[in-house]
Parts: sequence; C-alpha cells; structure tokens
Amino acid sequence: MKRLIVCWVFTCSLLIGIKAQVFDRIECDTAARWSPSTNIVVSDGFWKHWFVQIGLDMTLQNPYGYDFSKVFPNGKSFGLDLAVGKWFTSQVGVRGKFNWENKLPLLENGHANWLAPFDQPGENRRKGGYIALYGDVLMNLHHFFGNYKSDRKWNASLYPRIGVNYNFGVSKGSLLAGVGMLNTYRINARWSVYGDVAYIMTGSGFVGTEKVERTGTGSNSNGYLTIGLGAQMELGNTHRGQSLRDSHRSLKVGVLSNGIWDNWYVQAGLDMSLMNPYGCNFGKVIPKGMTFGLNGAMGKWFTPEFGLRGRVQWENGLIPNNGLEWLPPADDPKQNYKSGGLATVAIDAMLNLTNVVKAYNSERKWHTSGYVRAGIITQFVEGSGSPLLGVGLEETYRLNSRWSLFGAVGYQVSTSEGLGYGMTGMEVSAGSNGFFDIDFGTCLDLGMNKFYRDYESKRKAYASKTAAKGHNWPRFVINTIASVGVAYAGKTVLKSLINEERPDNSDHKSFPSGHAAMAFAAARSIDKEFSCESVWIPIAAYSAATVVGVQRVVRDRHHWYDVVAGAGLGLGAAELTWWLSDKLFKNENVLVGCSEDAVDVAICF
Repeated sequence: MKRLIVCWVFTCSLLIGIKAQVFDRIECDTAARWSPSTNIVVSDGFWKHWFVQIGLDMTLQNPYGYDFSKVFPNGKSFGLDLAVGKWFTSQVGVRGKFNWENKLPLLENGHANWLAPFDQPGENRRKGGYIALYGDVLMNLHHFFGNYKSDRKWNASLYPRIGVNYNFGVSKGSLLAGVGMLNTYRINARWSVYGDVAYIMTGSGFVGTEKVERTGTGSNSNGYLTIGLGAQMELGNTHRGQSLRDSHRSLKVGVLSNGIWDNWYVQAGLDMSLMNPYGCNFGKVIPKGMTFGLNGAMGKWFTPEFGLRGRVQWENGLIPNNGLEWLPPADDPKQNYKSGGLATVAIDAMLNLTNVVKAYNSERKWHTSGYVRAGIITQFVEGSGSPLLGVGLEETYRLNSRWSLFGAVGYQVSTSEGLGYGMTGMEVSAGSNGFFDIDFGTCLDLGMNKFYRDYESKRKAYASKTAAKGHNWPRFVINTIASVGVAYAGKTVLKSLINEERPDNSDHKSFPSGHAAMAFAAARSIDKEFSCESVWIPIAAYSAATVVGVQRVVRDRHHWYDVVAGAGLGLGAAELTWWLSDKLFKNENVLVGCSEDAVDVAICF
C-alpha cells in the first residue's frame, strides 16, 4: 500500500508539472517576423552539425584488488583515438569512438603486465594490443543548466559510455560501460581542441591478473582510466546551435530546439524474453529459456529524430516458468522465480528512422525507431550485477494527441555473471550470453499534449510572455504561501491515513515527510518565478530542499521513501496552486519576463 501511494504521488506530480512533445516548423517568411533580438535555438535536420575528432590517449589499467599507485608501469598504455559525432541540439549529441591501444610505433609499453595475457610483459603489445569501440551520449552542461550562447568558447559535456573491446593478446572480447567528461575549446568556426577523461569498467577476461581473473563486471570491477587530447573539426555547415537571430535570413525549414522539461513521455507494457546462453541450442529456448515480465520507461525527444529514455524491466518475478533452466541456479530452476527473477535498468539512445529518412511530418501516425541500449542486469538469486548492451527496433502508432501503442523487439547481451549457463559468455572469445526481448504496451505524452503544435501559436505565446518585464511579487508571495499550505494539508491527511512508525520509534507520523513536502513546494514556486532570470536560483532552491530531506533521514526521523514521497507531494502542491492561480486570476500582469539570451524561450511554464 505504501509503495503504491509513493508511485501515485510521483505520477500525479509529473502529469501536472511536465509538458508534452512540442516540435514546431519555422518557415522562412514566418521567422523573419520575429524580432532580431529574439534568441530561438534551432535544430535543423539529421544531416547537419556533424564533427570528427582525432587524438592521442593514455590509459591507466586498474584491475580489481590491485594498488592503483603501481599503475606505472604495470597498467599504463598509449594509443590513438578516432571519433565521429553529431549534435542534435545545443544540449545533446552522440559520438562513436574507435581506440587502438598499446601497439602503434612509439606508443607501446612493453611492461604493461596488467593487460592480458597476465604476467607476460610485452606479449600484449607483440600480438597487437587491444581495440575498443565506444558509444557516448554527450550532454552539454552549459546548455542544460545555463543560457545558450553561440559565441561560447569553452564547452563541458558529460557522457555515459557503452561499448565493446577486444584484446589481441588473449583473443578475448568483453562488454564495457563507463562515464566521462569532454571539454572543448573553440579556436575558430571549424576547429576546436579537446580534452577527454573517462573511467571504464570491463570484464575479467580483458584486463586483470590471474589471481583476480574471475572478478570484473560481476560483483566487482576491472576497469581503467582513459585520458585523451586532440583536435576536433566541424563538418559541413559550421553554424552549430545557431540562434534564430543569427540564421533567419538563410533558414528554410527548421525545428525549434525544445527545453529540458518538454517532450517527455512514459511507457508501460508486457514483455517476453527468449534467453540464449552461449553454446546452447536456440531451438530449445522454449521452455528452457522463456520468461515473461513487465517493463516501464520514461523518455524525452530532444528533436523529431533523437531522444533518450530510461527503462526498467522485471522478468520472471510475477509469471513463473517451471521449465526454466537457462537462468541461474541451473540445478534448481524454480529458485530463480522464488527469489524474484531478474531485473534490468538501462538507458536507450533513440533514433526515429522515419523522420531521418522521410523528413519530419506532424501528421504522421506510424513511426519506426532504432535504439542502442546500455545498462545493468541483475539476478536476484545471486545478487550480482553485470553490464548489458543491446540494439533493437520499436514501432509506434499514435491513437490521439496523447496516447500511442508501441511494439519493440531487441537483442541484448551480457557477461556470464549476468546471464547464462555455467561460465560461458563474454569470457569465451567471440561468445555472448544474450536474449531476445519482445515488448508490447502503451505510451503516454505527459502533461497537456500539444504534439507538433502550430508555430504561430507559440510565436504569440512567446511574444506575450516577453512583453512583461520584472516580477509580480504579490502573486509570487501568495502562490508560495498557498503552495506550502496545500503541501502541509496533504501531508497531514496522509500521515493520519497511513500511520507509519518513524525510524526512531517516536510516533506513527513518518509517511510522508512534511518538512520535505513544504521545502519542495517552496522550491518549485521559486523555480516558476525566477527560472527565466537565472538558472542558479532554482538550482539553489532545490538544493536547499534536498538538504532538508537528507537531514531528516540522517536524523532518523524518516525513511528515504518518506522524503521521496514528501518531495513529490510538495512539487504537486506547487503545480496545482500555480495552475489554479493562472486559471482564476490570469491577466497580462502576472507574466514573468525572460532575458534576451534565455535558451528555448518559446516554452511556456
């Protein structure tokens, strides 16, 4: 009951507070009517804003159980990086990267005995070193949390990384997962220099020593730090992330680059998985490797072509398969179900192939999207986690302005610790433990849907919003007090209904946290009033509210889920209060003005 209430509070808050997909065409004659001072960031197609990178890198191997201070010379190697990438908007892009390590002339290290084959210095280099293929999702931190500036020189981007590597020294490959930071400095319109640093986790068959050969991406991690320096060249048109005021004369057709809170959606459905451990006959997957489960996801489309989503899958925990043998433990097939089955948590990079090939069409019902998936898989019976890598296709059909149906099929691979029969999988050269995943379900655009809404209506909304300058202090004060009051009333009612005991056993008013509810209600009000003026004001407000929630847990006054539910309640209370205020007292004087260089100024909150 308690978990259901937590989910209900969060869902209501999100449905109230987040707007749905909005992609707008800009025709040249319409764009010319905008004021020259207007700063609309434009995303103008799949085939523009590509770049290439070339550079040198150094890796510092870090096998599990070894002192990192001894990385010189045991785990040091040098190599060459080649990459190609694309920015879909000023906020987000993707990059594919190839790395060849420990072989090229003048870059080899004959003492790298922390690269397999173990304890044979020079053998890895002699046989060819190793290669790696990386896939990175680049998120420009300046444009996510600050205003877009077309003349910015420095740009810092955070990225999650997935990929595969292959060690010629032992003829073995493995999955990898990591996180990193890319810094670029623009020299001119076409050339930049970059610095790149990342930490990567990989399997035990790739890096490590004999005494820790069975560690790695199961319960522990073999990994390495990689540091790169090089040059970047923009391909084709160099006006990446241009603003409308810089480009409206030459713009033919573009798509508004939406804000971070636009174009979100949720998915829920059923799925069937067909497990396929390395070395097993796929014809016997029924019943030995067939499972059923649930999946849920939340995602965002940054442009009509590119989006990201987070996905959770729970398998073999509700619908048992008594004939299941290809999930651990192999000697007791029913134990996997009794222990909760398996779960995956993943991030998907989505590419709408229909919009890439046929160009964007706001009236289109059918959409085909491809995705690359990176995540973690865990078997509850063993309690260990392993990396997950997958690809797939998804088909969606739009029923109306908010609802769609989807069907997807993908293939996912994992190491032997995550899935399979015995010690097979990625420890075997060119072998993989994997499974087909087939999904069906529904998709809901969050908030009031204005899917591909008319551009002219957005232009008028923006003109109206920017007409007012300054702040309406009476409205802000009244709405903030009302938001906190609604949060207080809501938490009081829920406490009396749920009657949960506090961790310190002082009373039965633990769920939800009233302090967190009121703190986040106030923070959301501050966000609504001051977000267009400076991004740091709402960040400071939310940070303070988070500190309040953490402090309540640390002092043993609340469980973590009490604070999470309180935060959701507070956000929902603020959204409801401000929405009612706009409905009851809406007039031109209550609009908040935005500065000229605000990013995604066409978005109305």
